[in-house]
Amino acid sequence: MRTKKQKGQKAATPSTAGRKPFRVPDFDTPKDREMAVFTHAKKLSEYIFVISEKSPVKFRWNIVSRLLNTSVDVIENLYHANYDKGEERVMWQKKAMVSLNLLDFYTETAKTKQAITFRQMEIIALQIYETKKLLSGWVRSTKKKKQ
Repeated sequence: MRTKKQKGQKAATPSTAGRKPFRVPDFDTPKDREMAVFTHAKKLSEYIFVISEKSPVKFRWNIVSRLLNTSVDVIENLYHANYDKGEERVMWQKKAMVSLNLLDFYTETAKTKQAITFRQMEIIALQIYETKKLLSGWVRSTKKKKQ
């Protein structure tokens, strides 16, 4: 049954009446205008914190702690790069890229030692790839501004 259309409103159809838009808050872009590279790095770090709780105890204080610390290093380096200018910014961006490469290595090692599952490794690798892509774009834009 269709309701009477009021002035300035569209008529509700049976398929859309009363439905909320589908939204996943963990994967939506934030309302504050933070750069996407920060958002992806934070999500990566959060995910590593979640899976570290489920990893075997014998690996928690070696390879898993390296994963955790390196994921935090990525975010720290990004923040340093954001607050510096010129050559210092490029240096911090390079450090962030090196941290992402180390994180990739530690993830592969953790999978080899069965500290994390193959699926967890896939998710981390995808997030690392996305973060690297965004960071590379930021580096390119920084280099263009310098010239």
